[in-house]
Amino acid sequence: MKPKITKDLVEFYKKRLIPRGKILFSASVIMSLFLVLIYLNSTVFKMNFVLIGVFQELFTIPSILVQPIILFLSLRIFIRIKFEVKSYAFFALIIYLITMTLTLGSLITTKLPSVFLNK
Repeated sequence: MKPKITKDLVEFYKKRLIPRGKILFSASVIMSLFLVLIYLNSTVFKMNFVLIGVFQELFTIPSILVQPIILFLSLRIFIRIKFEVKSYAFFALIIYLITMTLTLGSLITTKLPSVFLNK
């Protein structure tokens, strides 16, 4: 016998009251804003509050690791909807391509070994 909560969740999933593309778009906007705020904090604001440092340490690595997964999911949904440009999946795909490029670019340029630096 299934609990009522599980049955309700299954029905909610089957009805898809919230489209997957919209969920991916929301996740991409939230994570992109988080990574932009981290970048601005390290370059412009330079705040050293403990609470900001805790949130940065807790969420930075998971948000970087989730980027390729959400990029793949948004690409998959974009293909399923027959490449419809006016869709949440398309905009999530564009946002994540830009965010991943900037994230990987910043990781590469800031973590260069001292051998490559001219002194």
